[in-house]
Amino acid sequence: MWNHTKRITAISLGWVSIAVFLALTVDVLLGVFSRKILGDQVRWTEELARFLLVWISFLGGAIAYLDDKHLGVDLLVDRMHPSARRVARIVTHGMVFAFALFVMGVGGTQLVIDRFDSGQVLPALLINKAWFYLAVPVSGYVISLFALGNVIYLLTGGHDIENAESSEEGVAS
Repeated sequence: MWNHTKRITAISLGWVSIAVFLALTVDVLLGVFSRKILGDQVRWTEELARFLLVWISFLGGAIAYLDDKHLGVDLLVDRMHPSARRVARIVTHGMVFAFALFVMGVGGTQLVIDRFDSGQVLPALLINKAWFYLAVPVSGYVISLFALGNVIYLLTGGHDIENAESSEEGVAS
């Protein structure tokens, strides 16, 4: 059930990321076309590209965590006894939970609130700068939710998360 929930969430975020990427591609092509062909770049294309790039980066980070494809050094952990590996994974997911919740989630939320309160506006897009920074707490809360879920899953006897997919694939073959 837990792996299914993660999979559905990752797929949903993947579709959102695809839409953001397509918008980014069209925006960059429009910017290049207007600069090279028309001689004057459309003013808002560069700012929108930056905005979309930030969003796709943070959404991609959340997807990477959900799919367990994030950056990590498992060389030592993979050589541990299975019970020690389980403890190491619980500690790791716990640390990810704390960072994502407090730094990205709570800190990012405070950043967004501060930007809304300040009234800062992106000059070309004419939208509040808080929308730019909203990617941080959104991805932080998604990551923290699933990190906590991973900890609970492992503590309640769930199989090693990294090995669960490979064992499921082995059964299907």
